[in-house]
Amino acid sequence: MNGSRRAWGVRWLAAGVAGWLLASCAWLPSPPEGAREVPGGVIVERYLADQEARRQGPVHWSVEGVLEMETPEQGRRNRIDLLGSGRERVRMRAYGPFRQVAAELLAWGDRVRWVDPERRSVLEVPANAAGMAHLLGVPIPPERFFQVITGRAAGLSSSGPFPLDENGVTVMTRDGERLRLDPVHGRLLERSGGGKGKGAPYRVVYRWPELPEGKSADLRMPAGLVITLEKPTVRLELSFQGWRFPASGPADSSFDQAIRSGFSLSRPLEPER
Repeated sequence: MNGSRRAWGVRWLAAGVAGWLLASCAWLPSPPEGAREVPGGVIVERYLADQEARRQGPVHWSVEGVLEMETPEQGRRNRIDLLGSGRERVRMRAYGPFRQVAAELLAWGDRVRWVDPERRSVLEVPANAAGMAHLLGVPIPPERFFQVITGRAAGLSSSGPFPLDENGVTVMTRDGERLRLDPVHGRLLERSGGGKGKGAPYRVVYRWPELPEGKSADLRMPAGLVITLEKPTVRLELSFQGWRFPASGPADSSFDQAIRSGFSLSRPLEPER
């Protein structure tokens, strides 16, 4: 049963989650010309300023996009929108070909809920890598998944020195991620992590909007990103458009309404009683 549930979740995500998440291996940003002339410590200072701006920025955020997903079995593409409060409360809605809601992913604290209007069902799993793997076939904890989308990362594990290499500056975070930094604005170019009890190994490559001359990089949000997982083999390409910062975040109304409408509720990862 778990296999069929997981396969269903993978098919839905491939067909229903949106944002443009899949890119070819060739989509790897290179440091701008002259980047090696910038001292590593200066690049890290720019990164820390960028992260502080994100932490101090608006709590609530929303964005639309298109998600493409490739697995060994298939590849699909769908529109999505996301509405979040930080990375702890997020609603991700996927649409069908006639703009109907195909499904909703609701990440609420320690639970993740999957509402499927066509099947009139709700699946509820723990908010961890195992839960995400069961629902979507993407074994990355939801908090990390939405942290990646908003361009945030944990604090650095070292205060330096930060030597330059052929790829610019690479640093490690306190929670074990490896980051490659944009030497011009200090934003994330690439990140990798996972494994050792922290979900599947993954690699993320970012695409950022062009920054007008003289403008600050504060609150610039990603234009797109690629997430690649090795086990299971999954590649997601997410492209975003229309980042906004509303006055409020998502409510749990979709779940409540589904239960009131008679949708079935199951918790497949809980032991049977």
